[in-house]
Amino acid sequence: MKKLLSIAFALLWISLQSFVADGQVIKFNKTYGDMAYNYGQRIIQAQDKGYYILGNESGDIGNTNIHVIKTDSLGIIRFEKVIGDASLYWANDFKRTSDRGFLITGFTNKNLDKGYDVLLIKTDSNANVEWERTYGGNDWDIGNAVVETKDDAYLLVGKTYSYGAANENIYVIKTNFSGDTIWTKTFGGDSTDYANAVDVMMDSTYLIGATTNSFGHGNFDGYVLNLNTNGDTIWTQTFGEDKEDIINSIKQTPDSGFVFVGSTMSYNAIQHENWLMRYDKNRNYMWKFPESWDIGAGDDVAYSVTVDDSSRFIVTGFTTGAGNGGKELSVLVMGDIHSFKCSMTNGSAKDDEGNYAVQTTDQGYVVIGSSEGMGLGLSNIYMLKIAHNCSYSPSTQHVTAVNEAVSTEKNDVFTVSPTISNGHYTITFTDKNSLQDRDVAVNISDIYGRLVLSSNIHHADNASYFINISDKADGIYFINVSGKTYMHSFKVLKCGN
Repeated sequence: MKKLLSIAFALLWISLQSFVADGQVIKFNKTYGDMAYNYGQRIIQAQDKGYYILGNESGDIGNTNIHVIKTDSLGIIRFEKVIGDASLYWANDFKRTSDRGFLITGFTNKNLDKGYDVLLIKTDSNANVEWERTYGGNDWDIGNAVVETKDDAYLLVGKTYSYGAANENIYVIKTNFSGDTIWTKTFGGDSTDYANAVDVMMDSTYLIGATTNSFGHGNFDGYVLNLNTNGDTIWTQTFGEDKEDIINSIKQTPDSGFVFVGSTMSYNAIQHENWLMRYDKNRNYMWKFPESWDIGAGDDVAYSVTVDDSSRFIVTGFTTGAGNGGKELSVLVMGDIHSFKCSMTNGSAKDDEGNYAVQTTDQGYVVIGSSEGMGLGLSNIYMLKIAHNCSYSPSTQHVTAVNEAVSTEKNDVFTVSPTISNGHYTITFTDKNSLQDRDVAVNISDIYGRLVLSSNIHHADNASYFINISDKADGIYFINVSGKTYMHSFKVLKCGN
């Protein structure tokens, strides 16, 4: 019990430290995930100053599901939704819609007679699925990015092996607000071509950030396409030199130009280096990321770029040139013409990456990514809230899906109490009809999906059943109770002996 109180006090102390601020900017580090493998993809700040996190989760066995988490402004979970079924669901992008709902795109193999299909999911403001659609042919088709257009439609970009020329091709799909296809287009040549990003320009046309091995210097070049609202090509252009140049993210700039980021092996690079290039509205080159800003020996890769309210570029990804070993999450904030504002790297001795970052209402920044060295799983969703000058809290807290504000979880059949303990829990059956069911199974598994306790109980003679996992390792466990007419699962936290 002393250990439990110590842990509770430590959690409170960490929460209070979240308010350490530069000009009242909140700072904290959080990891999330109830499964063995958890990956953070995108983050959106809510009107209540909390956050919506898009991730993916899977155990050691079984398929992958999409995981949406809503937190408050301090990163504490308010609700979460898991999207998927017995097949694989994977999310790559996440956007807010004009009706305050969300769009999610990625891929799925739910159509078992085919390969992977592009997946588009529309949810309401609480991440409840309103509809989902799949697109593609008999081979692999992947959705990498999605955006709502100015003519009341959705535009998806990614890659297809089902359509177009040989190998993989850029795949563009436009749908109405119900997900029905308006048109599809493919772009590419006789080698590999794929799209990673899309933005809607001020003139309502579409800007697509892609990579090509069919055009340009060869050995992969950046490839940008500008399409009209019917999907017809306005212009295309390749970028890079004679070595590998990859575009991962693209954004229109406030002056109607554009900026893209990714990684490059050209421009005198020895290893992969951060690649940022800036162009005006007429596609005239303005400037690129200076070679002198190399973080250090090792690889540097930029995964995303966003623009803050001062027209600065927020770039996030990873570096192997700094930190404790492996990949370190990296963030760089800079203005036009090499105007450096701030940067930071953070991570563990294992691999940690930043996938996306945006400015927050307190003028700081929030980053979402994944960490192999912090959290309870083998990989964990990693959320980093930093100040306007890129300073951050050194302490990291894993936030469980267990509701720490209540001591009992319940449904219409039974309750589980407490939700946090040293390994002792009580299942109390509250539904009188369920007491007649003599075939009840209780199975407890850890976050890796491994069964740690299994029992069949006859609770007609006893409305309570006691569970003891005090000899198990600290962490999150799933208590699954199933009878002939019901099946329920609760998450509990075991900490201390």
